[in-house]
Amino acid sequence: MKKYLVLIPLAILVGVIFTACSSGPNVNDGRPIIRIGYLPITHAMTLFVVNDMVADDDSFGVELERFSSWPDLMDALNSGHIDAASALIQLAMASNEAGVDLRAVALGHRDGNIIAVANYIETVQDLRGRTVAIPSPMSTHNFLLNMLLWENDMTVDDITVIQLAPTEMVSALTSGSISGYVVAEPFGARAVTLGVGTNFAESQDIWEDSLCCALIFSYDFIADNEDIVLEFMHMYHEAGDFLEQNINPISDPVREIASRHLMVDDETLELSLQWISFAELDIREAEYGELYRFKIEIGLSQSPPQFDDFVLNHCCIGRQ
Repeated sequence: MKKYLVLIPLAILVGVIFTACSSGPNVNDGRPIIRIGYLPITHAMTLFVVNDMVADDDSFGVELERFSSWPDLMDALNSGHIDAASALIQLAMASNEAGVDLRAVALGHRDGNIIAVANYIETVQDLRGRTVAIPSPMSTHNFLLNMLLWENDMTVDDITVIQLAPTEMVSALTSGSISGYVVAEPFGARAVTLGVGTNFAESQDIWEDSLCCALIFSYDFIADNEDIVLEFMHMYHEAGDFLEQNINPISDPVREIASRHLMVDDETLELSLQWISFAELDIREAEYGELYRFKIEIGLSQSPPQFDDFVLNHCCIGRQ
């Protein structure tokens, strides 16, 4: 892989790390409950579908907890307030590297990230001297921006990179305070449907098979509740298959599930889902290896967790 430079501050956004402790899951009506955190983004749709799949007679229940920012979500996961989360995989890797025993058990999605830019941006060179937003230095969105610039003989030295919450990006683009952003869906699609921005580039055209959001579990929770986690993961992969079969065109059940978890109109949801795949959500070692090497090359980490120490696909639960 080529050398890419990142010249913005690269603080690890995990705050003060507390090692998560597990004394078993919460129990409600005699059933253990898996507490799972999420941000209201299209990339977490698989989790929303699983939540609907869990029935009263299943051996476990699911309690979803909504967060408004990645740092808040990761603090909750790192401290053991929640058992699992749909989170940026880079943030989870940083927590693992800092001593919190987390495991990535599946992807949240494949592809589905775009670089949204103001309508007056026609080439990458037009971004020179302008401001572009990302949700976190520890994100595939940051990596994609750097790759796009590098491939066009530019670096982040040529632009101003700021960090914004995903919910603030569309309004910032509308007001002209930024000229573009890279973030999880549906916020890229929202700029397009509002007419304030365009889809300048898609993730698969910049970094094919890039890893972004993943389902992350506390390892202690997995170790103490292997049967429950394995049953949950079977449902999770079924949910991914269901979404893949029901998003082109979008079925009424998908629209209804999205309406309960996302503040998004139908047009934006439909466009957003055109860019995302929910197929084959196991984490492949080769893809993880690219992410591992890239984190080191751009200075985000000196020793990211190795694949076998961090990734635990559902087929391997109980064999570790």
